[in-house]
Amino acid sequence: MLNIPTAYVKSEYEKDLEISIDANLSNISANDTSIDGKITTLSGNITTLSGNITTLSGNITALNDFVSIVVSSAIFTLPLSTYRNFTITNADTAGKTLKIASIPTAADTMLNVNVKLTFTTTATITYTGMITWQIATAPNPTAAGTFLLNLKSFDAGVNWFSSYTGLY
Repeated sequence: MLNIPTAYVKSEYEKDLEISIDANLSNISANDTSIDGKITTLSGNITTLSGNITTLSGNITALNDFVSIVVSSAIFTLPLSTYRNFTITNADTAGKTLKIASIPTAADTMLNVNVKLTFTTTATITYTGMITWQIATAPNPTAAGTFLLNLKSFDAGVNWFSSYTGLY
């Protein structure tokens, strides 16, 4: 009877290929800042992404954190180059303007902006840009309280479709 070994023996080609793959994988480090090609899953601290991205997990801090906007003039400016979530508190009765700045301009860019807008007194707000409100009325505080605003753009900030809840 023929005695056939049950273990698989790798060819020299397969061994060389495995060594080459291991060597190339070891060249990828945590400090790599650019990866080209199709990526389906990423995790960890990622600095810059472009291309077709299927799944993201890890610490994407700048776009997910809330940033407080200091009211030092008649204009609240929301800088979208760094943040997408804002907390604004206003304590005076002077009219204010909410302005969206540093809008990413790449084609087909969808933007989602959240604003917690708190007023300690009544004041009017003017909203700049092409903002369409869900109930056809922009939020303006008629008493002290908080509005939660959600602004969405599907065309890199040309038009905004917005909704709000409040006055809490």
